[in-house]
Amino acid sequence: MAGTSLNSIVRGRAQGLILADTSQHQISRSVFATLALCETKRLARAHTAAIHSLSIDAVQHRYMLSTGTDTSIQLFDLESTGQINPTRCVLAGSGHTNTVTSVEWYSVDNGMFSTASLDHTVKIWDAHAMTEASQFDLECRVFSQKMSPTGAHALIAAGCESPYIRLCDLRSGAFAQSLLAHESASMAVDWSPVDAYMLASGGTDGRLQLWDIRQAGSH
Repeated sequence: MAGTSLNSIVRGRAQGLILADTSQHQISRSVFATLALCETKRLARAHTAAIHSLSIDAVQHRYMLSTGTDTSIQLFDLESTGQINPTRCVLAGSGHTNTVTSVEWYSVDNGMFSTASLDHTVKIWDAHAMTEASQFDLECRVFSQKMSPTGAHALIAAGCESPYIRLCDLRSGAFAQSLLAHESASMAVDWSPVDAYMLASGGTDGRLQLWDIRQAGSH
């Protein structure tokens, strides 16, 4: 059945010849059977240890950042062909001093990106020079950070070892708010793609939270 075409599976489901559960399983198998590595592009191995985070820019959909345990940050131009080597990089040890857990392009300008690290910091970078522009010290290990994809404000939400989510304001260079989100570490954060002020968080306490940062109490 792995060779069954996607069209025939859909027709069979529409005609009632294939059950819903069966069609879902067959579609999954059909799709996975067609997956293959790109034959015209191959990313060079630029890291010496585990990769923790990737980000492709939302402006040109062309540039990819990678980072992880070795603390380097690599920038790739995905429109290149053949073996794609990094076009620019932040060398290991020259930026963060511990595992980089997250890298994120600024959604409306691919001249800037942000990173978070177990070295307790969130850093803002100039993508053209690959140099640090500013830094926020959260005084605990940072597991995740996100910029709003709407570009309506300049806040980075950061989840860390603390129960608090910290909102870092790029304009002022200070913390805008600290939200008491979880009973222990705040592991994951993400902004709504349509509501600039809605923030979701998840923690080691097993809880998920939704915030309207205009109304959330700060601490």
